[in-house]
Amino acid sequence: MSHGIVWSAITRHDVILAEAGADDGAGKVISLAQKMMKQKPTPGWEFKRTKGYRGIKFHVYDHAEDRLDCAGDSSRILWIFSCIADSSLEECQQKSFLEKLVYLTEPLRHDDYLWREGELLACQATFGPMLQQRMEQVGYQGKLAMVNQSINTTKEIMARNIETLLERGETLEELDERATELNVMSKQFRKRAEQVKRFEMWQNAKHGLLIGTAVTAGVAVITVPPLIAIL
Repeated sequence: MSHGIVWSAITRHDVILAEAGADDGAGKVISLAQKMMKQKPTPGWEFKRTKGYRGIKFHVYDHAEDRLDCAGDSSRILWIFSCIADSSLEECQQKSFLEKLVYLTEPLRHDDYLWREGELLACQATFGPMLQQRMEQVGYQGKLAMVNQSINTTKEIMARNIETLLERGETLEELDERATELNVMSKQFRKRAEQVKRFEMWQNAKHGLLIGTAVTAGVAVITVPPLIAIL
């Protein structure tokens, strides 16, 4: 039986680009994952639980002004990073796993055609093995797999998400009243925290990407099957 993170996925709007994981045999993981995919997106974290499992999502709105989304219009792309973990994993470790995925995929989300315009499971063959490897890494490394500077960085992303949505004419109330951090973020919106050191962040991201690429190359013959994308 798997312990730690049992399922994860990266989604562009409602299109699952890559996922990895396995059900528990009782349908709980699949059911929770499907419910998570139906939740209304927020500018930050979203949580959903079932007995024995906790699901977490983090949303990132594409802020590139000079790019169009896959529909060819000027609306920004919404990236959703999701995972489900059992009770053996702390919430902070689960969040850190998603934060690391945000860092690792940033250059891919910015420049890769398949990521920005690909259809269902377009990145499964290339990123599925890496996703599986990162899930297993959390299981055997525990808190050592956590990223640094996570709080400031994710708050900065959430602040930009709020700014993006407000620019589109949406009110904070329309975003999602269930997002408990929104009120705090809106009050602090004009008081931006100091910028995270870009050089160090990119060094960490590139280092992780190189490690993941090496592992993926070594297991290139392994196919990671999707769990819910084709249901």
